Amino acid sequence: MPKKIIKETLLTLPEVKQLLEERAKEELNYMQRITLDYASKFSKLSVEEARRLVNELISEFGLKMETAVQITNILPDTVHELRVLLTTESKTFTSDELKRMMEVIKKYKK
Repeated sequence: MPKKIIKETLLTLPEVKQLLEERAKEELNYMQRITLDYASKFSKLSVEEARRLVNELISEFGLKMETAVQITNILPDTVHELRVLLTTESKTFTSDELKRMMEVIKKYKK
């Protein structure tokens, strides 16, 4: 019997990592193990920091959830990298807004 999707939620890499680590106590299938390995290698923030950054990007700059999650997962280093991630937004951001966004992102970088 095929599985039924009950709910779909966007997650950051740290959230995916945490979720799969909890499930790993039982057993993970092949795809879940690969995903956990990827999330472990590329997660740059804690779950709490990732959620705070997503919320801050959404509330302060009016970003879509999808865009905020991508920015949180990648943590761009330059305004140019940030611009690439913002191409899906319907709004055009000024240079000052981009600089402020980079300041917010840099607060969370380790």
